[in-house]
Amino acid sequence: MNEQTSTQHNNSDEISLKELILKGKEWVVYLWRYKWIILLVSALGGALGFAYSKYITKPEYTAQVTFALEQKSGGAASALGGLASSLGIGDIGGASSSGMFGGENILMLMKSNRIIHEALKAPILELDSNHLLNAYVKNHFAEELKEKKVSLFPKTFDSISNTRAQDSLLLLITKNIREKQLIAERADKKNSIINLEVKDQNEQWALLFSKMLVQHAIDLYMEIKVGKLISTERELTRKRDSIRGLLDGSITTLAIETDLNSHAPLMRYKTKQAKKQVDVEVLKTMYGNVIQNLEMTKFQRSQEEPIIEIIDEPKLPLEEAKLGKVEGGVLSTFLFGFLTLFFIVIRKIFRDILEFE
Repeated sequence: MNEQTSTQHNNSDEISLKELILKGKEWVVYLWRYKWIILLVSALGGALGFAYSKYITKPEYTAQVTFALEQKSGGAASALGGLASSLGIGDIGGASSSGMFGGENILMLMKSNRIIHEALKAPILELDSNHLLNAYVKNHFAEELKEKKVSLFPKTFDSISNTRAQDSLLLLITKNIREKQLIAERADKKNSIINLEVKDQNEQWALLFSKMLVQHAIDLYMEIKVGKLISTERELTRKRDSIRGLLDGSITTLAIETDLNSHAPLMRYKTKQAKKQVDVEVLKTMYGNVIQNLEMTKFQRSQEEPIIEIIDEPKLPLEEAKLGKVEGGVLSTFLFGFLTLFFIVIRKIFRDILEFE
């Protein structure tokens, strides 16, 4: 019984293998009948791919900027918290914003709407003092401009006076740049080196936009990081100059009063001189305090101000990425050949099913 069962299994395997080989030969014979059609369609696809790669596709240029950011410790800030309070200029101890730029937040800043807008609307000498926003519209919305579906922005860009259509176009451009053309990342999570890449089909635009984007990001970073310290320093400098002017005037007046009263026999004639002496002493004390606060503010600024160093900046010619003519032809040849083969196979399968029914 066992021998008969084993023999039946072997015969079944032999029949299945034999059927598989015969079926394979049948498919080969069937497909061979269409060899010229497959070759012709593949050749046509290769020619189309070659022409598309050569005449239609545009190269994409990449501008890369690499810079290092070193954040200093803000430990000295708390020690200077009440220096300017007596002068009515606020607290300078809270100027540190190091936490805001920890981790990946600096990378988010590079992609923020504010920074992208600032970079787009800044006048560029290389564009005859026009801005990059209009250059982008000309490069990417040429057909829409011809059909007057969109219009260029004014040279003196003002987002407040924009129309609804201009605001919509600006938001669309900003979204395209952030999602498709802009890459900001750390070279390594363990260091503070940041790589910024801008991709575009216009080489000059990619170069100029990458530089403006980095510059405006650094400006905003510095403004938030040490902006309050800079404001305090300016206020203290103004007060220092004002007090110094009053002090010089009081010293001169005191000298005149002293000369006039040098031979006065009675003290009542020296009242003005005494008052001016008090004024001089008060102003000297105030002047000394302002100078001390000003120097301490400068010191704190030197401790808080980050160091930003551009390591690599883009230069022409930029890196170019484009589908080569040979690559386009080969890929299209295989694609069209595969699709033709797939169509022939599916056609035969459906025909066999219909004949079986």
